[in-house]
Amino acid sequence: MIIRGLLGLLGLLAALLTLSTAVDINCTQNTNCSSCINGTFSLKCAWCSESSTCLPYDPTSDIKDLKGCTGSFYASNCVVNHMMVLVGVGIAGGILLLAITAVTLWCCCCRGRKARKKKMLKEELQYQRQRDAISTKHDASRAERQEKNDAIRVKYGLKKNTAYEQFD
Repeated sequence: MIIRGLLGLLGLLAALLTLSTAVDINCTQNTNCSSCINGTFSLKCAWCSESSTCLPYDPTSDIKDLKGCTGSFYASNCVVNHMMVLVGVGIAGGILLLAITAVTLWCCCCRGRKARKKKMLKEELQYQRQRDAISTKHDASRAERQEKNDAIRVKYGLKKNTAYEQFD
């Protein structure tokens, strides 16, 4: 299910990127960073900080370097350069992946262990109840058997009726 969602998201991203490259862009008319990045061709122009020029930007091919700019460039905002944005997104993605992995492992392993422990306690309690029932049944049988034996001994005079008769 997650893989299908990721594949759908990648397909949507590819469709958006092909649409963005089909438009002919003239970014050179912008004279500062904010008009270049936040202007009409938002996300299609990038500001080169070394030459102070606005250049066309294609997100599919200009991820790391911008043609015509030797230094750092700003593609999504004027505060943090594009390379720092890429590093930040990579780190955030890695942390998110680690968090998802940790939660998945916790759900599969730790919660499963607790459920198994709870099941074992339940089975142990049921087993103890069965043992107690069997023990009670054996005690009742033993008492009944002792009563029958005592009745036979009294009948044939092998046992005295009371404890005081033994001393007579």
